[in-house]
Amino acid sequence: MVESSSGIIYIIIAMIILLLFVYIIAIISLVKLNNMKKRYKLMMTGSNAKSLENMLLEHISKVDKVMDQNADIIDDNKQIHNILQNVIQRVGIVRFAAFEDVGGDLSYAVALLDRNNTGLVLSSIFSRNNSTTYMKPIDKGTSSYKLSSEEREALNRAMAKG
Repeated sequence: MVESSSGIIYIIIAMIILLLFVYIIAIISLVKLNNMKKRYKLMMTGSNAKSLENMLLEHISKVDKVMDQNADIIDDNKQIHNILQNVIQRVGIVRFAAFEDVGGDLSYAVALLDRNNTGLVLSSIFSRNNSTTYMKPIDKGTSSYKLSSEEREALNRAMAKG
């Protein structure tokens, strides 16, 4: 009888150890479940969706809208880039005294060019009694009109900036 009571004690001890082990696993599972609930609530913050599926569908919709906006921005950027190819991007200025009796370098030549070195050269000649302004077209760095040395210098300065 002593042997059977010691066997029962071992079984009870084993069951207590097993029960403690199950209890520890249950506590660990509850802690992990609470952490998951906190992460779920944090993830759902700011969303009026009641389920993860609805929240994901809302986010997909927002991503689609952002992608459409990005496509519009890219198209606008291309249009702006094309427009900028034809705007004045390079300027060269030369001031000079056209006549010995007029001081202060009041005459000037200004080259205004786009990216392709196309544009115009403006020159203004000042004398004591009048002022004359000339405009000569420039196509890809050259003019069909004869350029003065000052106009050529202004053109070269503008093209050097590119």
